[in-house]
Amino acid sequence: MSQSSSLVRSTFILTASIFITKVLGILYVIPFYAIIGGERNLAPYNYAYNPYTVMLVVAGAGVPLAVAKYVSKYNALGAYKVSQKLYKSSLIVMTMTGILGFTLLYLLAPVIAEATLAKHHPNPSSDAWSVSEITEIIRVISVAVIFIPFLATFRGIFQGYDSMGPTAVSTVIEQIARIVFLLGGALIVMKYMGSNILLANEVATFAAAIGALFALLTLWYYWRKRKPHIDQMIESDHTGTTVGYREMYKEILMYSIPFVIVSLCFPIYLIIDQFTHNRGLDIAGVPVEMHDPLLTMLNLTTNKLVMIPTSLASGFAISLVPAITKAHASGQIRAMHHQIKTSLGLLMFLTVPASLGIMILAAPLYTSFYSFDPMANHILYYYAPVGILIALLSVTAAMLQGIDKQGLTVWIVIGSLIIKAVINLPLIIMFQTVGAVLGTAIALTAAIICNLLVIKKYAHFKFRSTFIEMAQIIMYSVLMVLVVELIYLGMIQFLSVGNKLEALIILVVCAVVGGLFYGYLSLRSGLAEKYLGSRVARLSRKVGRA
Repeated sequence: MSQSSSLVRSTFILTASIFITKVLGILYVIPFYAIIGGERNLAPYNYAYNPYTVMLVVAGAGVPLAVAKYVSKYNALGAYKVSQKLYKSSLIVMTMTGILGFTLLYLLAPVIAEATLAKHHPNPSSDAWSVSEITEIIRVISVAVIFIPFLATFRGIFQGYDSMGPTAVSTVIEQIARIVFLLGGALIVMKYMGSNILLANEVATFAAAIGALFALLTLWYYWRKRKPHIDQMIESDHTGTTVGYREMYKEILMYSIPFVIVSLCFPIYLIIDQFTHNRGLDIAGVPVEMHDPLLTMLNLTTNKLVMIPTSLASGFAISLVPAITKAHASGQIRAMHHQIKTSLGLLMFLTVPASLGIMILAAPLYTSFYSFDPMANHILYYYAPVGILIALLSVTAAMLQGIDKQGLTVWIVIGSLIIKAVINLPLIIMFQTVGAVLGTAIALTAAIICNLLVIKKYAHFKFRSTFIEMAQIIMYSVLMVLVVELIYLGMIQFLSVGNKLEALIILVVCAVVGGLFYGYLSLRSGLAEKYLGSRVARLSRKVGRA
């Protein structure tokens, strides 16, 4: 197999596994929501998952990706003994950081719980979750932190040997095992163990550890199969190359720190929301029994829906970034500019219509996935367009890495986090839960503008033609929204968005019509062929391309 076809195959395998994992990660919330009984009962799960995610990134410290890079680097040089020294020591280090991460999260659980809940309310409701209950569930999920850094590093070793299959298979098995345990455990607790909501949430969070164990077993199976071949490679190493631990880890940390900062961006946005939301609502005079369900809507249920187009579009666009890196490194400026333009255009082409569609169909979409709730519909309406900004930040940050300006990315991300932290509480006090959405939108916009300025200056990229294409995409998307809105207004005259089946009918009809209309406009104008390639050229001719 040639190097290029191997690269395509590896990219396809990893992309497919990530796609399957993301889809499962979105869909499981629907039955979990039904089992657990709504937003208020989902709150402990939501409160535990955000700090857990942050601790995972911190505990991993970007080492797994660095391991993949440097094992691959030394293997290419034939220095297989250095690779072995690197991955053996990194597995020990990641075991230690996993235990340290678990200990920190376990000890900080009461502080996180207290920061999350508005405890100074003069008339606390017995219906609200307590600090001790949230502390308990955070401590349950902290157990998973022990395993995940080791697991991620193990995957990095396989990737370093250009073996993507084990990573892909273990990722999917991890997600399936987690979801089966989560849904099965929650169902057993709610149906046969007295409907103990906190216990059901604890079982659901502990599922992260179960998924990690299944993934480790999968990787161990593959390792046993491939170890004889790896041993032969090590024995064939006669390069005499030696690298000290100090030099090795200095190189790893220099590579991994920017990645860690960027990876922490979105989890910390959610943590800022978690630490300021209930306090802001409390100051604004919102009844305390509304705090838990509103934050669950913000950071879990609506967030899952917003991330559907964001995840898919970002995956397509980021796959183009290696080409940007290669073009930049080889001085092919025109090719690099073409890749930047294509990445941004493809991202907007897919994300803008999908995000605006979610916005206009917020009510039937939320009802179809969860249940009818006017407040959730209101939050989703404002949150949906923010998905465009989330995708743009991900891709532009990746581009900065491609042009070797990841150091600037770190400062831009830190700046956006400071903006979010400063404005979030005042905005929540003024606009309640939607204020947190506005805070995210403002922080993301500032970071995106900075990223684009860096790309303009250091990649010498001119945005004029890109902005013209983006304006065209936005115009077609707005026209699609107007058509969908007319159909939607007509359908709600005889169908109710409060009924799950009727909401699903409205959603499907509007989504199909909107998709066909946008597809027609993009095919006729040539945009579809530009971003999706020659495969749609025949369709463009059929609709009479302008």
